[in-house]
Amino acid sequence: MLINGLYSHQIDQTDRGFQYGDGLFETIAIINGQAVFLDQHLARLQKDCHRLKIPYPGTELLTLEVEQLAKNASKAVLKIILTRGVGGRGYRQPDPIKTTRVLSLYPYPDYPDSYKNQGIHARFCDIRLGLNPALAGIKHLNRLEQVLARSEWSDLAIQEGIMLDFNDHVIEGTMTNLFYIKDDSIYTSALTLNGVSGIMRSSIIMLCARHQLTVIEHDFNQEALLAADEIFVCNSIIDIWPVTELADINLPVGEKTQQIQRWLAQFQDEQSNQEQPIAEQKIDHSIFYKSADNLTRSIISCSRRRVFIAIVTLSLAILSAWLSLDYQKALHQPAVLSKTVTIEITKGDSFKKITTKLLEQQVVFKPFWFRVITLVNKTSNKLKAGEYELSPNLTLPEIIDLFVQGKTKHYAITFPEGWTVKDLLETVKNNAHLEHSLTSSTPEEVMTQLGITDAHLEGLFFPDTYFFEKHSTDIELLKRAYKKMEQVLEQEWKNRADNLPLKTPYEALTLASIIEKETAAVTERTLISGVFSRRLETNMLLQTDPTIIYGMKDNYQGNITHNDLITATPYNTYIIKGLPPTPIAIPGKAAINAALHPDSSNNIYFVARGDGTHVFSATLEEHNLAVDNFQRKKP
Repeated sequence: MLINGLYSHQIDQTDRGFQYGDGLFETIAIINGQAVFLDQHLARLQKDCHRLKIPYPGTELLTLEVEQLAKNASKAVLKIILTRGVGGRGYRQPDPIKTTRVLSLYPYPDYPDSYKNQGIHARFCDIRLGLNPALAGIKHLNRLEQVLARSEWSDLAIQEGIMLDFNDHVIEGTMTNLFYIKDDSIYTSALTLNGVSGIMRSSIIMLCARHQLTVIEHDFNQEALLAADEIFVCNSIIDIWPVTELADINLPVGEKTQQIQRWLAQFQDEQSNQEQPIAEQKIDHSIFYKSADNLTRSIISCSRRRVFIAIVTLSLAILSAWLSLDYQKALHQPAVLSKTVTIEITKGDSFKKITTKLLEQQVVFKPFWFRVITLVNKTSNKLKAGEYELSPNLTLPEIIDLFVQGKTKHYAITFPEGWTVKDLLETVKNNAHLEHSLTSSTPEEVMTQLGITDAHLEGLFFPDTYFFEKHSTDIELLKRAYKKMEQVLEQEWKNRADNLPLKTPYEALTLASIIEKETAAVTERTLISGVFSRRLETNMLLQTDPTIIYGMKDNYQGNITHNDLITATPYNTYIIKGLPPTPIAIPGKAAINAALHPDSSNNIYFVARGDGTHVFSATLEEHNLAVDNFQRKKP
């Protein structure tokens, strides 16, 4: 990391970038030592500095510092941050303003090639972008809206979130710009009130114009986006990702998107061929020779004693210079080279043992400097136990920081909405990264080991992706999922609608599990909740197939027969009134919320269309017509 031209990891705590987000940044791809689209990035940085009245440090200086960091990197991400510099407390700008420059290098994200070729899944975010034309288009440091939006999901199957503003206009992704194609025309947000005008966005607009295609910049809403023929997102690191799934809408990787990807690849090749390789830094040896020549003349003119002192002084100076250079190499030279390294520090490992483990994994460093750096920073006894993943280009101080902060490697396990406890326990049992402490996989014995006093285990674990460290136990993980379901259910129950036919949170959980199994369509959950709530209120049978299936257990082979509908089980809601005795699956937060906020229509029937959605009816006559149309296929 370079801070104002010097290698450092410390920044003044009164810096306005830290205090107020008063600054700008650029994120640049480094490929084979070259900064991709560097001229465009620096031009935007200069323009945005002018808009925010931050003194621009100069393209030549920034280019030299970029080259200094990037020259040894085969593939990395470089970040340039410019702030308004150090200032006192309060919003008033310092006088004079001395711009702070921070340049840092990070490992390149390991995105699969399938994101570019086969597309990604995206979702709409709940967090809205504010309206501020003074900052529109600028890549300023205050990105809290994006941070909050990105925290809305942990599902590894979703790669990007689409953000709207308070005018209900679609603006951008949490980390990308967005384009859509409709009837061979290309559209993107105008970015007049908010958003970031990315370098990749500008390049795509330029390339389309070069090929006689006009990109229309305008304001558009969700409906317009969901009616698109193709959608893609872009930024300087990922290039272009087609969006193939958004809000239950499936889209192709379209021909226009693929054509723009080809244009972009060709343009990047052109830019790369125009770039000159970053020159190696040259040492002016003449300075050393002149100094040595002057020193020699002095030695000749001295007495023998002075000659001896001069020789000793010269030797010490050479040794000091060599040590200084070697120490700087230890601080800034990558210690992890071409591939990611995994190392585990176990409790009680000595400093020597940790050193040996690093050397065994081909981490390149000198043990002497490893010891010196930890002694200087007083961290030699603060290296935390755990399994660590060391990515390429990490330096020795960065590795030590990982150990001190305990940033261990994490594994993931996902419990999807709608799973049964049997599915969940089987997945936990088969996870090779967990330590298995459960002596049985039967729900009753699992409840005992977890200390759960509920009558039944079904539905009690919250569906989510859980991250854990090596040596975490299955019991610890299940307790986390159980505790999270308790917390979500408690909060949702507090905020429930009035006059519900539900007496306890457990009944709400049971109803939510049925809603979860009945539909995957987001817009239908409250409608189905309304049907079941009105049936409960009027003492009607729920007559829901998922409860039949759950009660059949292993006897279910894909079809429900008439005999199944009249066979008594505790879960047969075709013959038993009210809710089943327990949940039938693990419901997500949205299904729980729907169970506690049913719609206010008069519908008491619904039937599947066959495409994942349903037709809702208020009368039996309407329902029978719907059944004829969609189930019996009668005209």
